[in-house]
Amino acid sequence: MKKAKTILASLLVLTIALLSACGNNNAAAPTENNGGAAGNANQPENVKIRVGLVGGGMTPIIAQIGINDGSYEKAGITIEKQSFTSGADMVQALVGGSLDIVLGSYEHVLRQQKNGLGVKAYGEIYNGVGYSLVVKKDAPFQSLEDLKGTTLAVTKVGSLSDTGLREGLKTANIDADKEVQIINGGSGATMLAAIESGKAAGGMVSEPTISQMVATGNYRVLYDPPYDFAGITVMAKTDWVDKNQDAMKRFLQVSNEVNERVQKDPASAVEAMLKEFDQIPADVMETAVKNQLAKVPAGLKVSEEGAKNVTNTQIEAGVLEKEIPFADTVDLSLLP
Repeated sequence: MKKAKTILASLLVLTIALLSACGNNNAAAPTENNGGAAGNANQPENVKIRVGLVGGGMTPIIAQIGINDGSYEKAGITIEKQSFTSGADMVQALVGGSLDIVLGSYEHVLRQQKNGLGVKAYGEIYNGVGYSLVVKKDAPFQSLEDLKGTTLAVTKVGSLSDTGLREGLKTANIDADKEVQIINGGSGATMLAAIESGKAAGGMVSEPTISQMVATGNYRVLYDPPYDFAGITVMAKTDWVDKNQDAMKRFLQVSNEVNERVQKDPASAVEAMLKEFDQIPADVMETAVKNQLAKVPAGLKVSEEGAKNVTNTQIEAGVLEKEIPFADTVDLSLLP
């Protein structure tokens, strides 16, 4: 119980810090080469890219590493990062023109396509839901089938964590609307409190909170969604990409180089990720990094299966009436 209170306090500090860490809204525009680079044919023109991501988790890990270890900067890319608490708000900023690239679920691409807006996915940096169902270590549940009749927490009903849980319950032949109760649990400290107090039998949690909770010895992962799911794609408006193909290609190239490098040596990414989550012990962060990197696709390619799985959830939710062709929503031609 003492460990739980300690981690609860730590997560509360982390949550507050993350929610306050939002970027600015400066307009995107190429910038002049600095004086030292002038005349150097091998030095690419410096560009500024406004990138949006949802803060609080590690699914955008490749971009987080690249920003924090200077990889983009060394390639002549100035990243203006803006953190959001809602994927919908982030995509609205993209559509409104205050962002150039958004790192978010493929569902947002589908929704914008449905609305007749030119938004496509140009790569993928996380192939998965990004949330796992965590329960107390001594809980009697051994599989999803054992959860019938319980209360389960998601970050927010209707969110990606909710989608991931419902898909899992479906495979266990549990009706998510009738045979369990799904509640809003928030994230970080509030989710931990819901599980620790017994208000929820389990909760959908993201990294690095998963590794932090498991490291205490008081919690375990009951279910980690195993299927392909276009969870975090690199999306942008097609008209912006048409005008800034070099910038997008360089962003994708550097992101791929970061992935290839840290896949070989996950420990090398710990220092960069601790700049995002300074309340997490280094050994716990290394575990979280390894867990996240396992779901970054080779070559940053969006798989048709992962895209189809997202599409199916949107059709089931009534957001889409029919499938939108993969070729209309995904353009992988700019990947290295």
